[in-house]
Amino acid sequence: MQSKGGRAFPFYLAGQGISNLGDSFRFIAVTILIFKLTGSGMEAAIGLAFSTLPSILASPFAGVLGDRNNERRLLVLIDFVRFLTVPTFLLVNNVVHVYLLLILLSFFDLFYSPSRRKFVLGMTGREGALSANSLLTGVSGAAYLVGPLAAGFMTDIYGTAPAIIAASFCCLCSCIMTLAAGAIYTKTFTKGRCSNVNGIARPGAEGSAHHTLAAELGKGFRYCLSAPDIKALLLIGLVTGFCTISVNLSFYPYAFDVLKVTARGWSMMITVYYGTNLLAMFFLKYLGEYFKKRDGRLFFIGLCIVSIIWALYAVVTNFAGVLLLQSIEGTVIAVCGILLVARFQTITQKSFMARVSGANDIISNIGKIVGMGCTILINGIFPFGTVFILNSTLLFLFAFSELMYSRWGRNSLANAGESKMF
Repeated sequence: MQSKGGRAFPFYLAGQGISNLGDSFRFIAVTILIFKLTGSGMEAAIGLAFSTLPSILASPFAGVLGDRNNERRLLVLIDFVRFLTVPTFLLVNNVVHVYLLLILLSFFDLFYSPSRRKFVLGMTGREGALSANSLLTGVSGAAYLVGPLAAGFMTDIYGTAPAIIAASFCCLCSCIMTLAAGAIYTKTFTKGRCSNVNGIARPGAEGSAHHTLAAELGKGFRYCLSAPDIKALLLIGLVTGFCTISVNLSFYPYAFDVLKVTARGWSMMITVYYGTNLLAMFFLKYLGEYFKKRDGRLFFIGLCIVSIIWALYAVVTNFAGVLLLQSIEGTVIAVCGILLVARFQTITQKSFMARVSGANDIISNIGKIVGMGCTILINGIFPFGTVFILNSTLLFLFAFSELMYSRWGRNSLANAGESKMF
């Protein structure tokens, strides 16, 4: 990360680590809260999954707002609103109110993601995208090594309140660190009197205020449809969205109803799964150049490995075995996620970055909706392992075909050019 804006990145990275710590606290506390209110792992899974669906209606506008507005200010605002919203979980006493709060937070997450990608790209430049996303994934892994276990023990002893309060203050800390990163970023550009670093325009330099929201939205979709490489990534989002939500919906009853995990056991599973993000960061940090030259092939090979692990979930029913599978799955998925985000950032024009991210959210959410419906239907008729086998087969066939025949499966990110508006 050689761009001058990269001097601000360590502050933002620290803020994201704290934010991820808060997310892990909130995830454990809210999951246990829902399970206690409903008494069913499947109901907890369905509630958590469906609470994110209303945000699909706002997905088209999240990217447009990210491209038209100062992304730093939007990130700061969302973090501050999260800080105020999270403590309200302490006031609810029925599961419907919990779901409503989760819906609200999912809206915040939806608007946060496109602006975050754009802000990171502005600070680090295209050449630093892979390294930056590796570091962001690494700090997430470090946070999830500590957060879930701490939240699990706190929840077992003191209830959900301490974890929820801690999650709220983590949002405030993230807000402050983003403000600091933005101030350094702006000062760097002002001092250097430059509006472009490494081909990345300074915040707010692109886009015109007089364009209507609908016009900008239409322009973003036309850009996506005119770029074959971006369309290929959107297809990946559709398939992985379908498969991952389906497996996740089945994993909750698998953990709570089959493995009979406690709050501490659930926190340990989350720690193992997400903590491997730290391992993924080290892989890409020290093997980054190797990965850049083979990123497409490695991505689809990774999906094939994940598909095999999903199939094994159908037959492994002991806690230690599941933890081992989760450690492998978490590492591979983290590496694939880093490669996918870096691919998006490398082939997309900066002025369309947030809108392309928003379009990907829309396509992924469509896959999730279909995946939820299919999973609920299948789980109501067949044993829980059926969903694992079906999604394993679908993901493997898709990944193998893309590995053999797709443009990204045969070419490297390093040789890919930025997609242009036709």
